[in-house]
Amino acid sequence: MSSQVTREHILQVGLNLASTEGLCKITFGSVAKRASLSKGGVVGHFPHLGDLKRAILGVALDLWSRTCLGVDTGVGGGLPSLIRYLNVWIGWTRRAGLPGSCPLAQAIVELSFLSGPVREAAAAAESVWRQTLIMLIRDAIDKRHLLDDTDVAQLAWDLLGIYLSHHVSSHSLRDPDADRKAQFSVKRIVASIEVINEGAAHQRQGGQ
Repeated sequence: MSSQVTREHILQVGLNLASTEGLCKITFGSVAKRASLSKGGVVGHFPHLGDLKRAILGVALDLWSRTCLGVDTGVGGGLPSLIRYLNVWIGWTRRAGLPGSCPLAQAIVELSFLSGPVREAAAAAESVWRQTLIMLIRDAIDKRHLLDDTDVAQLAWDLLGIYLSHHVSSHSLRDPDADRKAQFSVKRIVASIEVINEGAAHQRQGGQ
């Protein structure tokens, strides 16, 4: 294999390990064994374990972006785009072909056990997720699909919380109903701040 192909192979093996076992369980030895390489072969591409883990997070973030922010999600269409993104995001790892849970969500859970640069990379991934939600929420407000006084930061926090709760329920607790529960929670939160619901509330008040 060429150097580039070997590097990509190492990262794919590492990504799969991060998905099934978590970033903290990754070692040069575990990756080398799964990749059918010597430890030296892995170290030759990633001199420090932190370099390997940060590269794995980078690959995971790129895979998330391609899976959840592709053309089919229709980002830029207000509330429908927000809901479409959330439906794709919840359970995206299965669609992306990963063998286990979300490596990024797992890294966020493991933050307190990660070293400085790796911890920063995991926190940066969480920030990308949060900013994506904020962008979609603001677009929905601009298109008058959500109430003008919607607390953007709080809604993003709530939706991210649903995703992380789904991650724990689905993969750690193996709840077979996790997808439905997460999607129900999303619908309930969004419905509470839709402009259409504000209009219906005014109509009810006028009829009293």
